[in-house]
Amino acid sequence: MKKSRILLVALLIVGFAVNMAGCYMVSGQKMDRVKGTYKLTNYTYTPSYERREGYTPKTRDYINDEKYLYEDYLVITGSGTGYYVHKEANAPAYVKEVRMSFEYNTDNSSLVDYVIYNDALTVSSSTNNGNRLGVSKNILNFSRPAFDYTQLFTNKPMRTEDVYVRWEKVDRATDLSYAQKQVGELKEYDYQSFAVRGIYELGTPTNIENGELAENPYQYYFYVIDTAKGVTTATVYYALKETPTMQVKETISLSCTAGDWSEITLDGEAWRVDPTWGNYYYKESDGLKYTINQVGRDITEDELEYWISCRMPVLEGES
Repeated sequence: MKKSRILLVALLIVGFAVNMAGCYMVSGQKMDRVKGTYKLTNYTYTPSYERREGYTPKTRDYINDEKYLYEDYLVITGSGTGYYVHKEANAPAYVKEVRMSFEYNTDNSSLVDYVIYNDALTVSSSTNNGNRLGVSKNILNFSRPAFDYTQLFTNKPMRTEDVYVRWEKVDRATDLSYAQKQVGELKEYDYQSFAVRGIYELGTPTNIENGELAENPYQYYFYVIDTAKGVTTATVYYALKETPTMQVKETISLSCTAGDWSEITLDGEAWRVDPTWGNYYYKESDGLKYTINQVGRDITEDELEYWISCRMPVLEGES
């Protein structure tokens, strides 16, 4: 019985490893054929779920669902840098710089079998969510088909997530010329700036000497920071605890005072990335340490409203 259980665990581990690695259709191509502009033509995702009668989660079709309507382009330059153009429903189009690498055929080193791209957010992730793509003639592809398994200890019947991604070559351009003709004006983000873009929350200040929390008069206080090329302002949204439903909105100056975005200036005051953790900005003034933490990477109104709603007081009778 013990050996059977060990074998079952081993099979599950192997199954998960194969599933996470993904599946590909690969027919290696020379770099001159790989280079160019590709359009995202299929992108579907079904989340993992417990198998039970009468229930199937909705599959998200990011290309055709009206909620998403993605129009994405991947520009492969043949070098270590490329471009990812993204456009979706109810949001301005943008392009982000990505780092690119290539895996060559083990039998014929002139053929590219895989293209890998990463932005500053995904570069440290070990999970392939479609950023390692198999190369075929004028096609880039990735899939992670769902499989069924029984959860250990709980014995719940489960099904893993299902992902399918397909790109088709639409032009030989190795710059943004083709993509710009299709989507129009683009916000531009370099590799580092894209990771900094987001909604930041001002935390409660702390006393530098003893670490005690100081008084915080705000019900909420958010900075919406867009780090696109040419943007020189940020927007602040806040409300006081004594008047939580009265929102104040202000436009303030924004500049990057270090090329790697380790320091920014907001409304004339310098904020530095914490050197230990690197996941928030701070400033020190009058014996207090102030921090702003990135709570969301999206800068849409819907994202902002979500975070504001999370900080509003719960009225009597609400749950």
